[in-house]
Amino acid sequence: MISESAGLCNRCSPHVRGVLAVCVVDNLSGVQTPRKIGPMLKTADVVVITKGDIVSQAEREVFAFRVKQVNPKAAVLPVNGLTGQGSLLLQRHLEGAHGVETLKDMRLRFSMPSALCSYCLGETRIGPDCQVGNLKLMDLS
Repeated sequence: MISESAGLCNRCSPHVRGVLAVCVVDNLSGVQTPRKIGPMLKTADVVVITKGDIVSQAEREVFAFRVKQVNPKAAVLPVNGLTGQGSLLLQRHLEGAHGVETLKDMRLRFSMPSALCSYCLGETRIGPDCQVGNLKLMDLS
């Protein structure tokens, strides 16, 4: 399962308990960004840092250090999307994740921010009985 969130409010964290959680951040967002991202970064199992080829070595190291300060348990992986450097480590983490057949009755790791849907209102249970509001489901079968 792959769940994508823009994280525009800096709190949206659709990571599910028991499912590998990956957070992707780029070096261009600034060295202060890891402290501002919130649960999306704090509750991730793997943090992928991209666009390291555009910033200096010192900025890459400071950014990775700040990510580790926010989430010391996460694997921090620098990945270059153009050359593929670092993607093998990411692949190993993804392959090592256990499979999930359904999300029904599972829970989110952190409640979502207050806004429009049941998850934004604090619901952590997953399933059609728990979902209300402005929510669209995608059928991927």
